Amino acid sequence: MKIHDPASQAMQKDYDVTDIERLMGKRDWKNYDDVIKWLKKEGDEDRRFTPGEVQHMIDDFSRARDKGMDFPQEPEQLYKKLKSSR
Repeated sequence: MKIHDPASQAMQKDYDVTDIERLMGKRDWKNYDDVIKWLKKEGDEDRRFTPGEVQHMIDDFSRARDKGMDFPQEPEQLYKKLKSSR
């Protein structure tokens, strides 16, 4: 029998387009590095993001940056770009 572990679930939870919308609404991001720095410094303190969502976003934003992908300002386009970079 599995025991329900909310902490484990929070670490595994992936982000969705609404999380990207919320993130993009926080400030006028210029590039992937701006977002990555904020997520690493303050992402876990934002109660609306789970630790898993923050880590998945850091990973995907880093991957997109490393691939030299453009940085769309529109949340839905950005979400699709981040997910396609996996």
